[in-house]
Amino acid sequence: MAALTTPTTTPTTITYGIPLAPEVAALPATRPASRAATRWLALGAVAGPVLFTLAWFVLGFLSPGFTIWGTVIAPYSPISAPISGLGLGPTAPFMNAAFILSGLLLLAGVVSIVQGIQELGAVPRWTCIALLALTPLGSIIDGIFTLASGFQHFVGFLLACGTPVLSFLVAGLLLRRLPRWRRFASWLLLGSPLTLALVVLFFLTFSPTWEGARSGVAGLTQRILITEVLAWFAALGWLAFRSTEAERSSRAASTAWRKPYGGVQMEGPLAAWYARTTRDRHDHRTTAQAIAAQVAPGSAVLEVAPGPGYMAVELAKLGAYRITGLDVSRSFVRIATEHARQAGVAIDFRHGDVTHMPFPAESFDFVVCQAAFKNFPDPVAALDEIHRVLRPGGRASIIDLRKDAPLDAIEQEVRGMHLSPPNAFLTKWIFRLGLLRAAYTRETLEAVVARGRFGRGEIVEDGIGFELRLAKQAALSAGR
Repeated sequence: MAALTTPTTTPTTITYGIPLAPEVAALPATRPASRAATRWLALGAVAGPVLFTLAWFVLGFLSPGFTIWGTVIAPYSPISAPISGLGLGPTAPFMNAAFILSGLLLLAGVVSIVQGIQELGAVPRWTCIALLALTPLGSIIDGIFTLASGFQHFVGFLLACGTPVLSFLVAGLLLRRLPRWRRFASWLLLGSPLTLALVVLFFLTFSPTWEGARSGVAGLTQRILITEVLAWFAALGWLAFRSTEAERSSRAASTAWRKPYGGVQMEGPLAAWYARTTRDRHDHRTTAQAIAAQVAPGSAVLEVAPGPGYMAVELAKLGAYRITGLDVSRSFVRIATEHARQAGVAIDFRHGDVTHMPFPAESFDFVVCQAAFKNFPDPVAALDEIHRVLRPGGRASIIDLRKDAPLDAIEQEVRGMHLSPPNAFLTKWIFRLGLLRAAYTRETLEAVVARGRFGRGEIVEDGIGFELRLAKQAALSAGR
């Protein structure tokens, strides 16, 4: 359905095939270890609040009181005196350390949580990070500037306890768009007015006088406010940690029973019809030429889902490449093998599932997949397997239909196939009723790539399709 073109200084495109760019090999790969680290760092949003709560709870019983601006507040009362009072007097080193350390833990947790939500786009992701990070930033400020500092400490308090009125609202609205976060986000939206009510209650009960610190209830209302705010962060961190683990377990369990393809199975007469319909497409050879221009003679090339094998045969005619094709359809394997035999080229077509490829690690220099990626039930596992079988420095190209392809471009694409009127009519309806529904948007595809071992790639759109360019990071040379 698509053709790669030979890379030039200014790449050109043909139908919806996009040229591979050599510079994509420089893209770094995201390793599984970094994803695991992100998952564990999310627990910082739990550890920070727990540490801070334990600190003010324990030190509240140990503090004999404190002196501020020449006024002695003693004995210390958790009901009337603010938590910040523990940052003065004998308990000061411990409480201020708790302010700073809990803030740092919470900050690390917030960044890791939001970065781990790959379904979020770049702007929503950084918006959430910027707003939610204000609370731990306020805690750090309050640890550096004690209650005796006055204004700076007050700014830290507003950042820590006041900004959640806005940050919970914005984060809740953004996370409600994501299915696995929708329930928590709906509750988080309630956290915004609740926090506002508690902030108002605190200021109504707060009195910056000696009498207020001795007999008021501002200490109690402040503790309720801070506990409420930190509880939302702790819940967010724990949910992120558990949901990531549940997603991994679900993916592992689902591979035991799921079918290895989406949509209609291409077997028997349907596979034969597809082979006849696509035989004369012009892009088989142009795609092969583009790949041949980028891989050295003798390179190992894998085509995932080659179908009838037309592109693989064209590539074999262009040079001494070691070509392998892997398809889930036994009918396609037979058709492609027969076509290669008739063309007099040696290609190893095998039956298999892209998520469990029967090849050792680091077996191929180049992997290409055309018009099939949208049919993979587990696209992340498919990309991870492609990453596994690629050699360090190897590249992959995923070419497929894009979900927002305009109908007039589809009409033009079908006309370019030079089909008979009945086949042209049928093909157009297959595009509209089946293929477009299964296709990816740019945002969804970016999220899929981010969750896999490649971590990132380059997406180029043209015509009715896209090319996803991927590269496996080259091994570092010795001594570097």
